[in-house]
Amino acid sequence: MTLVTTYYFQVGVYRDVPNASPRGSEMQPDATGREFSFNILGPLEFTSAGEETPISGARQQTLLTLLLLDVGRTLTGARLIDGIWGGRAPQTADAQLRICVSRLRRRLADGGLPDVISTEPHGYRLNVPEDHVDVHRFRDLLERSGRAEADGDAAHAVRLLRTALGLWRGRAAEGLSSPLVRAVAARLDEERAGALERCFALELQLGRHHRIIPELVASTAEHPFREGLHCQLMTALYHAGRQVDALNVYQEVKRRFSEELGIDPSQRLRALEMKILAQQPELHDGGPVLPHEARTRLAALERENASLRAERQYIGRLMVRLMAHHDARVPSEAL
Repeated sequence: MTLVTTYYFQVGVYRDVPNASPRGSEMQPDATGREFSFNILGPLEFTSAGEETPISGARQQTLLTLLLLDVGRTLTGARLIDGIWGGRAPQTADAQLRICVSRLRRRLADGGLPDVISTEPHGYRLNVPEDHVDVHRFRDLLERSGRAEADGDAAHAVRLLRTALGLWRGRAAEGLSSPLVRAVAARLDEERAGALERCFALELQLGRHHRIIPELVASTAEHPFREGLHCQLMTALYHAGRQVDALNVYQEVKRRFSEELGIDPSQRLRALEMKILAQQPELHDGGPVLPHEARTRLAALERENASLRAERQYIGRLMVRLMAHHDARVPSEAL
């Protein structure tokens, strides 16, 4: 078994995109002129007036992350308790949640944001604009890049994608162990990987093969089992006049898949190898670039399915706790 080392690689950022901050740490002013930024595309960060305000404690960090993911929307106390404690919530979870919210409010007030967490009839809501939260800026930039691509402006679509990818500073919600947060973070990491492939596909269409080879090398090291990235690396190397290197990539992927997964590369990779061997001048495998409407619909369906799965799991855990509570209260003579 070969040990695969995973690297985190940040794609270079183009800085000429209007209204798009290249880094999640760059602050945005709100309607009152306050400058602050919340960042979860990496370790949790809260920055205000040029200074970072640490959010200490895993519970407060998890609470803030959950509120940021659904900023502007009310999260029920039950969902927050599930996110903080999972299936191991103590009997005093409601009281402890109130204490956690109170402490988080104080930390945000220390950073110049008092009264941004409101208490609602059934939970809590974080009241800050979405464009102050990196994950929402990331998704907005992806949508804008899709529109640019649909309009035929591939170069602008690439700039928007690179700005979106530049918001990432590590794995989403890095360092938090909450199962609920990790499930959402996994989806965000997948969105980032998909954005990488889209960006490289457009770069290949624009003929920028030499420019993206170092980035593709790093990205395939970070995602060793994403065949799309390997196809793009092979294509870039071939068009850069490095046919042998392109074929070596295929052989390395084939070996890794066989040793670590017990499978062969897909037909797509095998077909690309044959095209390179045949030295087909029209060879192109940037990967399929779906129309903007299709990508938007697919992304919406993926988010809806993920949300339904999370809700189903939550309801299942709730039913188990309710049944256990009921059984504990049934008198022994009634059994």
